[in-house]
Amino acid sequence: MDPKFLTQLAIIVELGSVTKAAKKLNVTQPTLSRSVKVIEDRVGGAVLRRGRYGVTPTEIGRRLAEEGRSILRNTEQAQTAIQEWKHGMAGELRVGVGPMLASTIIGDFFATLVDHPPSYSLKIHCEVASRLATRLNTDMLDVAIIPYDLNRGDDGLVRELLFQDRLAIFVGEDDPLATKTNVSPQDLTDHNWIAVGEISGLFDVTRETLEHLGLPGITPRIENSGDVTITFRMLEKTKSCSMLPFRMLRQYYERFRIVPLDLNVELTTRNAGFWTSSAGRDRLEVVDFHKRLVQFIEGSGLA
Repeated sequence: MDPKFLTQLAIIVELGSVTKAAKKLNVTQPTLSRSVKVIEDRVGGAVLRRGRYGVTPTEIGRRLAEEGRSILRNTEQAQTAIQEWKHGMAGELRVGVGPMLASTIIGDFFATLVDHPPSYSLKIHCEVASRLATRLNTDMLDVAIIPYDLNRGDDGLVRELLFQDRLAIFVGEDDPLATKTNVSPQDLTDHNWIAVGEISGLFDVTRETLEHLGLPGITPRIENSGDVTITFRMLEKTKSCSMLPFRMLRQYYERFRIVPLDLNVELTTRNAGFWTSSAGRDRLEVVDFHKRLVQFIEGSGLA
């Protein structure tokens, strides 16, 4: 089957309309309809359902559209590689960043790379730590900046400590506990707990911490696995608390009006790590990126 038909199907499915897809592709609607019929003749059945609000794929239509999207992605990547080569970029580095780091210090680090760009291009992917480690292990990433203490076993990945940190309980600046010294975990029993998904890269860390604090009966009302600034806003405006990394958030206390509690119980570490595959650690791009990242961390006072 001509790959062109699959890419056209992918765009039809994405836009939910043959008319819109024809306009995007700068072809006539009958042309696209003929492409769909070619696919359906080959399949022996429908690949699109036509409804009141446009078209949706059948099961086989969805699978073929995904193949079309893959072709489009590969084509775009090839075009990007050509343009990068023309602009003198010798290679690329695929970097995974955990959501907590992505929402805090790492944006400032990447800003330094805009001002002083390396000789390679950067492809940044943000996702939870465990999935980034899996992507790294399956050669879908070159580097991952995720918790150092993530338990991966012996899977060919290597990690290096970037900076040490620990978890703390945060509340809003106006919370009565914000200025109290020697806060007891029992003081938190009437607070709403907001869990930040996979905060340490370890399973059940929220439940284990609540048990460690002597609060096993508390269940978080909300779990946020995305942008941590959502949690900051909830802490600002409600009687809530959340477990977050202490040092990583220091520069954000005033900006988001959140404060760590002076808790009389010590919580676990939450160190940041630089992860690569053992085979890729000595790549020139990886070495250069690591050097720049370490220099940034030292300059920011986190090291």
